[in-house]
Amino acid sequence: MSTQRSEAGRALIVGAGVAGLTAALRLHRGGWEVLVVEKASGNRNGGTWISFRGVGYQAAERLGILPQLIEAQLPWEDIHMLDTDGRLRVVWRAATQLALMNEPTLHIPRDKIADILLDALDGEVKIEYGTTVSSITQDESGAEVVLSNGVSDRFDLVIGADGVNSVVRELAFGPEAEFRTDFGDLLAIYNLERSPVDTGVEHLLSGVGRMIAVSRLGDTFSVIFLWTSTDLAGDLSTDLSKAVRRRFEDLGWAVPALLKEAEAVPSAYYGPVSQIKMDTWSQGRVVLVGDAAWCTGFYAGFGASLAVGGADLLGDVLERHPGDIPTALREWEAEYRPIALKVQAQARRGRESFFLPPTEFAIKLRTIFLWIAGNSVTTRLLRLFMGVRSPK
Repeated sequence: MSTQRSEAGRALIVGAGVAGLTAALRLHRGGWEVLVVEKASGNRNGGTWISFRGVGYQAAERLGILPQLIEAQLPWEDIHMLDTDGRLRVVWRAATQLALMNEPTLHIPRDKIADILLDALDGEVKIEYGTTVSSITQDESGAEVVLSNGVSDRFDLVIGADGVNSVVRELAFGPEAEFRTDFGDLLAIYNLERSPVDTGVEHLLSGVGRMIAVSRLGDTFSVIFLWTSTDLAGDLSTDLSKAVRRRFEDLGWAVPALLKEAEAVPSAYYGPVSQIKMDTWSQGRVVLVGDAAWCTGFYAGFGASLAVGGADLLGDVLERHPGDIPTALREWEAEYRPIALKVQAQARRGRESFFLPPTEFAIKLRTIFLWIAGNSVTTRLLRLFMGVRSPK
């Protein structure tokens, strides 16, 4: 790759998450002058673990960050599947989980990927925190951008990597409501210093339309509450602790302790599970990457992998078409859209087959599949049942 910083052009990347930082690394190495802006005041921490694989794993290897990701991975742990009284339904063995992936897969905290990307950038790309974009005006030769700090600048390419609630998408494509599809479910994630349950395994408690998961994240623990809402807008107007208490307070096991912790956590994610569906990801010299373009929803388990793979491919295609950004963006989308759409479809299947089974019968069927999984035949059946496959 070229190391000249001025030949390819100037790029503004909005969002310093996994997609934005990958795009920054790839474009910087491809000769672009890159500025990243991020509305948060600093690097975001927290969240839960992910299975990093497929197109993301392959891109990480090309980018040279795979050894660091491998070093940061967590050990795979058995998952104890519980009923709503805390009784054990089935143990999903770690080896069976890994076999289900059927490809090299890293079990890694999501925020570690961003940390590793920042280290790879090594301060060579400027990142302005507490800043986003206020307006974008395009012509044939570039885009005039006004930032939230009042600075106006001109760029050859603007990349919106600012997540499901993308400001870039709002400015360049239209209101979020035109593109967002909600599942009707709510997701709350927070982290704890100590776990109120046995820390040698992962726990997943589920009933019809609701689920709780407690997982180890190195020295901390992640807690996930997931449930189907009958009043999405009303639930979202309620704070996290009240919302989860209303939906889960009838349960035993460690739930009372988890609900009490939810009242005191300093930060948490709380919002709807959604997908973003768009007819196109680019307009002129503005392009969306990651959740801003194709958010697959929590149920896919492939978001970070898809973000890294897509951002890396974008850099490749831009190099194929030097000086012709609109053509490059169209070619990139034609190549990557089928992959993203397959993952979105898998997410819809994964919701009902694994995360939120709609009936007690569906829960029993999942339990049977997990109980018999362990050889090549039953693992293939489980892969089909859950819709777990890496898109090509």
